[in-house]
Amino acid sequence: MAFDRREHQLSADLVRVKEARDFAEQCALDFGFGVDERYELRLSMSEAVTNAVQHGSSSEEDPIWLSAMAEGDVLAFYVRDTGRFIPRVTRGGELPESGRGLEFMRRLMDEVDLRPSPDGTLLRFAKRRMDSPGGGLSPPM
Repeated sequence: MAFDRREHQLSADLVRVKEARDFAEQCALDFGFGVDERYELRLSMSEAVTNAVQHGSSSEEDPIWLSAMAEGDVLAFYVRDTGRFIPRVTRGGELPESGRGLEFMRRLMDEVDLRPSPDGTLLRFAKRRMDSPGGGLSPPM
């Protein structure tokens, strides 16, 4: 199945998060994912764009770039903003009220990679098709 790279740009406004979820949903549907995988991709996109708006933007006019591409049997999404990612350090194993999004995404996705740079932050998250070799969990023995 051919899947052409797709791109979308939106402004750093929380009202645009649904637009990003819809982008992820359509890409995942066209890639051949089932209902559960599409839901997980929508949730991950929602988290990624919300973080980009809240932590990677200084105004609602700042751009956020979305792209989706097939990488073999994996559908990868990229979310890029203009902010500088600064990791939070917690003491004594305490979880902060916010900042749990990356861990949440890691539980839903097969791959999550955060790449800070002087020009902004690029977040890549990807999900493998379950029907592909190496995809999904092995059945219990």
